[in-house]
Amino acid sequence: MMPFEKKYLGFLTLVLLILSNNLLNAQQSDSLRVELTKRITEQIELIAENTEEELDYSDLIESYLFLAENPLNVNTDNLEPLRDLYLINAFQYEQLNTYLKEFGPMLSPYELAAIDGFTDETIALIEPLLHFSTEVKSSKIKPLNVLKYGRHQLLMRTEQVLEMREGYKSISDSALLANPNKRYLGSPQKLYARYSFNYRNQFRAGITMEKDPGEVLFKNNVNDSIQRLLGDKLKNGFDFYSIHVYAADLGIVKAIALGDYHLAFGQGLTMWSGLSFGKSTEAGAVMRYGAGVKPNTSVNENYFLRGGAVTLGLKNVSLTAFYSNKNIDANIDQIDSVSNQIATVTSLQESGLHRTVNELMNKNAINQQVFGGRLSYQSRFFEVGVTGHQTKLEANLTPRKYPYNKFQIVDGDLSNYGFDFRFMLPKTIFFGEIAASSNGGIAALAGVTAQPAGFFTTTIAYRHYQKNYQNFFSNAFAESSSPNNETGIYIGINASLAARWQLKAYADHFTFPWLRYRTDAPSYGHDYYAQLEHKISRSADFYFRFRTKEKMINSDDPWNRIDFVVPYKKDSYRFHINYQISPSFNLKNRAEFIVYKHQEKPKSTGFIIFQDIQYRPLDSPLQLTFRYAIFDADTYDSRVYTYENDVLYAFSIPAFYEKGTRMYLLAKWSVSRSIDLWARLGQTWYSNRNVIGTGLEMIEGNQRTDAKIQLRIKF
Repeated sequence: MMPFEKKYLGFLTLVLLILSNNLLNAQQSDSLRVELTKRITEQIELIAENTEEELDYSDLIESYLFLAENPLNVNTDNLEPLRDLYLINAFQYEQLNTYLKEFGPMLSPYELAAIDGFTDETIALIEPLLHFSTEVKSSKIKPLNVLKYGRHQLLMRTEQVLEMREGYKSISDSALLANPNKRYLGSPQKLYARYSFNYRNQFRAGITMEKDPGEVLFKNNVNDSIQRLLGDKLKNGFDFYSIHVYAADLGIVKAIALGDYHLAFGQGLTMWSGLSFGKSTEAGAVMRYGAGVKPNTSVNENYFLRGGAVTLGLKNVSLTAFYSNKNIDANIDQIDSVSNQIATVTSLQESGLHRTVNELMNKNAINQQVFGGRLSYQSRFFEVGVTGHQTKLEANLTPRKYPYNKFQIVDGDLSNYGFDFRFMLPKTIFFGEIAASSNGGIAALAGVTAQPAGFFTTTIAYRHYQKNYQNFFSNAFAESSSPNNETGIYIGINASLAARWQLKAYADHFTFPWLRYRTDAPSYGHDYYAQLEHKISRSADFYFRFRTKEKMINSDDPWNRIDFVVPYKKDSYRFHINYQISPSFNLKNRAEFIVYKHQEKPKSTGFIIFQDIQYRPLDSPLQLTFRYAIFDADTYDSRVYTYENDVLYAFSIPAFYEKGTRMYLLAKWSVSRSIDLWARLGQTWYSNRNVIGTGLEMIEGNQRTDAKIQLRIKF
């Protein structure tokens, strides 16, 4: 056994012994964490595999967290959130409403088992989010009650990579002036602060602030010459601020948002400003339920609108109007010599990072205005809507010309409009949306979800997005990051094969009629996915997953005078088991193996094996989560993504490649009913590297250590 393995094995044994001493006093585990976290992490892992960006996924889980702290009353509350968050499908939602109408109020959670289509998995998932009371609360809102009973929350977090990175090394002022992008201007700490107010999810307000690693907090620490060069681009304080005020269900005013907010309508083709789940382990999740107007609480610095939006509703008709005005990051191309205004930009920046002179020069480079509206009609079984909006950029967007981006917009104005529908029959739902952009591009999606039997659900969806369809605020179901230049058909199923056995699978075939980045010819591909789950007992379950995806890319052969496309394929095999060995002690194991095949390269493989230990007794203020992982991937192409437990509202989904180990310890201490403290320490150790990262992120050495502390105060 290698020395590093002995060291970590001894530490793991010590943790097990410490935790085992407390098993006799443990109480029932938090089933909400086990079931709900499993569902959410599966979705986020799939998103992370398809993007290189480090995203804040808090917008996706905000509603889940609210339900966890504010369970719905089955007998009096609107139960649509259960359906809209894919905790139950549309058919289960209808069966639940039918049961309540036929048999009256539910008195016990045991009645859920009597509803057609409600499996043990479904009940375990939603039961912690419900309560069963026949007491009817007054819907009348009193301002004094809002102030008296509203909930306040203050969240503060700091995190840092402990090893010295190249971008933070000291250099002389003369060297910095000669090459101002050779060093990050700010400190290596990431800082986050958030205040929020919530009254019954009806009145909400808050402010979110963030400074990324390398960004400046106090400009006096920056060289005077650099300060003069950057001018008003360099300011004291956090780099990003987001403020929102939101109210809902105020008579005819169904929702109103001021400040930063999101819009989500239809199937996401015409307007969907935030993140969304893409291809899902749940077949029914392909059909979207737009949340309409909702506040922005994340620190994704580009995926939101800033201004105001209001939704008015009368009976079955709703009207939404919205306006946004904000400055966005862009790569500056040309400046008008007369007006000294930016004339053209080559691209819009979405990283949200402002650490160097170049990144700061691109910060808030141009103004973006968006205005539009939506008119919809909704009944119990029928919904239609029309949406339109116009985006105005202060400067023309003129990307560097390549064959693959020939159809991207070249001026500062873009109009989008679309029509979406949903029509429900007893066992079938038809849904879809068709959208168009002012440059003549059209995008359409249509699908059907059916449940011919309570144990079987299937979805078929067809999409056709023309190569010239353009939209700054579109986030529809697609293989690519944006819905254009793509045609495909998706078929997914959820089936209960036998008692405690469930199969989730899909097949997605797609073509790209025009060229793409690094693909200089029309191409095609497929994505197959199958997951077999088994509930061994109330305290143990496992699943086996297989996924294979094939796409095409330019040949790497330097002797080819023409870049022709060749296929590449990535196969993934995963086994994951979760078992509870005591009421407070939960273990998780995963083994995942990746095979990457490219026509012109040697086959590369990658794997990860990890052990999770979760200690969460209800009678103790301390909760612990520990992971030890071993990984080995030949190349970046065979990398493995794995979700890691993190502090509240934070996310870590690293990509593992090369060879090494990873471990982290997460602790939560509930100091009192109103104060919670988190601490997280993680380390990645490489056995075959002496340098980690590249450029300004480079670390000299073979280990990378990250630390994080967060405090939450509720009052």
